[in-house]
Amino acid sequence: MPYCLKNPISLPLELLAPSPGLFSHPSRLHGQAHVARVIVHSLILVDALGLDACAPKAWAAAYLHDIGRRHNGRCRNHGKYALDKLSTLPHVTSFLVEGGVAEEDWEGISVAVENHCREEIPKTHPHWTLTAILKDADGLDRVRLGDLNPRYLRFPQSQKLIAFAQDLYDETDGRLVPGPDYFASLWPIAQRLLPKATA
Repeated sequence: MPYCLKNPISLPLELLAPSPGLFSHPSRLHGQAHVARVIVHSLILVDALGLDACAPKAWAAAYLHDIGRRHNGRCRNHGKYALDKLSTLPHVTSFLVEGGVAEEDWEGISVAVENHCREEIPKTHPHWTLTAILKDADGLDRVRLGDLNPRYLRFPQSQKLIAFAQDLYDETDGRLVPGPDYFASLWPIAQRLLPKATA
């Protein structure tokens, strides 16, 4: 049965992805468009896994995961850089709280963001699931690099989203212009493509 895409975050769609100006390193590879697609993949995975209560945490982790990048190359520390940057941006913290992040969620969000670009944490870790959701959502957007390896995806539900990830990238790359309305433009395209890709 196809997934039904819904917005579980209590904010307008146009606010759900970081603005281009929030990124330390302006980039086509790791900028607003990539992060917006990772947010979409995260929200779908949360729904597919039946973890609705996890949605604000998954959204926040995806929102933050690449804002601290300093270059486009391989970097195992850019998750930490994102958290360092967040510590200087109290208005972003307040905004994420407005979107549903609770005080007790920050530890898990921090673990997921810091470790999304590092080796696996143990499955016994209390924040493994959130970290795995971010890793898989980020991994699905490797279609933009042409090197998505399905064996590295952690959830069967992620495997089922590969065709969707490719379609979403193909239909939006270079066609949607980064800016304040990016996510609001991306969302209806994702809604249209998802049933076809997951049927």
